[in-house]
Amino acid sequence: MRKIWKRNTAAVLAGLMVAGALQGCSSSGTEATKAENSTTAAQATTSGNSTENGKEKLVVALQTYSFITDYDDNYLTKRLEEELGIDIEFHLLSADSSEATTQLSLMISAGQELPDIICTNGALTKEAVLEYGSKGVLIPLADMLANPEIAPNFNTVVSAEDRETILEATTSADGNIYSMAQFEPQTWNMTPYRMFINQTWLDTLNLPMPTTTEEYYETLKAFATQDPNGNGAADEIAVYGISAGTYGENVTIPLMNSFIYYPGTKATEVVLTLDDSGDTVIAPFVQDNWRKGLEYMNRLCSEGLMPEAVFTDDKTQFMAVLNNEEVNLVGALSSGSLSRWNNYDANANGQEYEMLPPLTGPDGVAYAPFIQYQPTSVWYITSSCKNPELAVKLGDLFYDPEISKITRYGEPEVDWTTNAEALADPKYSNAYIEAGLCEGKSMLVLNDIWGQNNATFWRDINPRYATIEDSNTVVYATEWDPSVKSLKFYADNYNYYYTAHPDKLLPQLVYTNEEAQEQSEILVNVATYVSQSMAQFITGERPLTDKEWEAYKKELDTIGLSVWLENAQAAYDRIK
Repeated sequence: MRKIWKRNTAAVLAGLMVAGALQGCSSSGTEATKAENSTTAAQATTSGNSTENGKEKLVVALQTYSFITDYDDNYLTKRLEEELGIDIEFHLLSADSSEATTQLSLMISAGQELPDIICTNGALTKEAVLEYGSKGVLIPLADMLANPEIAPNFNTVVSAEDRETILEATTSADGNIYSMAQFEPQTWNMTPYRMFINQTWLDTLNLPMPTTTEEYYETLKAFATQDPNGNGAADEIAVYGISAGTYGENVTIPLMNSFIYYPGTKATEVVLTLDDSGDTVIAPFVQDNWRKGLEYMNRLCSEGLMPEAVFTDDKTQFMAVLNNEEVNLVGALSSGSLSRWNNYDANANGQEYEMLPPLTGPDGVAYAPFIQYQPTSVWYITSSCKNPELAVKLGDLFYDPEISKITRYGEPEVDWTTNAEALADPKYSNAYIEAGLCEGKSMLVLNDIWGQNNATFWRDINPRYATIEDSNTVVYATEWDPSVKSLKFYADNYNYYYTAHPDKLLPQLVYTNEEAQEQSEILVNVATYVSQSMAQFITGERPLTDKEWEAYKKELDTIGLSVWLENAQAAYDRIK
C-alpha cells in the first residue's frame, strides 16, 4: 500500500535533524514490473523506486492547502497514477510559503536523499533555484522538455508563443531550466488597479462621468462640498484607497498612470519599466512625469479631497469605510476585488458604483497599471530522483487539456462539463461573451469547488496550461443576469483596463547570483524610500520643490538605485 508522508511543521523540522529522516524518498529498488499499457512498459526499463504492487513510485514534496482533505485518496492523484501506471507518495509541506522555504532548506542542508519532485508555488525564489541548480540539488530539464516523447503535451498542446514565454521565464541566469511552470493568464487578475466612481452621486449632482484628471478633480470637489449622500453632514470622502493594499486598493497607482506608465506592484515593492524605445530599463519614480503625478495628488490631498488616511489605513479600516451602514461615504476609489464591499451584489453601497475608465492626464497619457502574467515555476526534479524522465512525464501530464481543467475545476461531469447540449443552453453565459469579446462557451462549471473542502484536486499547486481564451469562455451553471453589476464589470475591465497599457513592461528578469546578492538590500531600501517619499510629497509633509526633488533622486542613487538599474539592464540584454 502507498503511504502519505503527513508531518506538521514541527515534526519536519525535528525529523530533519536525525539521520535517515527522508530515507525512502528515492531509494533504489527493483526494476518496475512490466504492465499491459505501453506507457508503463516503457518506464519498466529504468530502475527506480517500486511499490509492493510493482508499480514505479514517485515521491512529491507538495505545498498543501487547508481545503484539501486528502491527497492520497484524491481524484486527481488517482487519475495521474492511472494515466502513467505509477504510485505517488506525498511529503506534505506547509501551506505558508515562508515555512515551506525553511522546510526545503533544511531538507537540502541535511544532506539526506530528497523527494523525487518538489512542487510548490512561492517557496523557492529564482535565486534559490539558481543556487540549488548550480549545486546539483535540482537537475536541468531543458533537453527532456524539448523531447516530444517525454513531454508530448508541452510540445503539442502549449502554443509555440506560450511555450517560448514559459521557457524564457524558467531559464536561470546560468542558461539552465530547472522547473516546469504553471501558465494560466486571466484578464481580471492582470489589471487589479481598477478605479470606481459613485454613479449615484454623479446622478444626484447632475455630473457627467469624468474622463480627464482635471474633470476628476472638479468632480471630487463637488463630492466633497455638495452633500451627495444627502445626510446634511460634510462626511463625504471624495477619493479613498490604501497604499498598503494587497490587491488594487492603492489609488495612487492608477492615478499615477495618467502621468507616466507604472505597472501595479505589491505595497512593499517598486518596479522598473522600459523607455519608449523598448531598449532601456528606467526607474519611473525618478522621471519628471512622476513628479507631475505627485503634484496632482498633492493638490487633491491639500484640498481635502484625498485623505492622509490613504497612507495609514489598513484593509480592515478600508472595508469598514466602504461598508458604512448609515450612509455611503466614498465617492471614488480603486480596488481589485469586489469583495471589499460585503456581499457586493446585494450591498447598497457597492451597487452605487460604476467602473471608471483610465483618466487622461494633461499630456494625453491614459495608461492602465497592468501586471503582466508571468509563468510560475512550480515543479522541480531533484538529483535524488532515479527516473527523472518519468518525473517530467508526470509534470507534462498536467498540460493535457482535461487534466488542466481538473487541476482548476475538479472532476469532469461532476464539477464541470464540456457537453455540447449543456453548453448550448442560452441561460448560461458570462460578461466576455455577452460583450462580444469572445465567441462560444468552452466549459460549464457545475459545482465551484474552489472554496470547498474536498479530495478532488490539489487546488492548482501544479504545472498547468490555460490560455486567456480558455479562461474567458468558461461559464457557470447559474442563470446569466445582466442586472448583476459585478458580472458587467468583467467586460468593463476588459474594455477599459486590459487593453490600455503600453509595451513598456519588463519581462521577468533572471539575475545572476552575484547580481542578486549585490542588490538584495538595495531593492528593499529603494522600495521603502520611494514609498515613504511618495506619502510625504503627496501629503505635503515634504515640499515638492526643485531642491527636495533633486535631494530625493540623489538619495536613491546613494541607496543604490544605479546598481539595480545596471543589473536590470544587463539581465534584460541577456534575453531581449
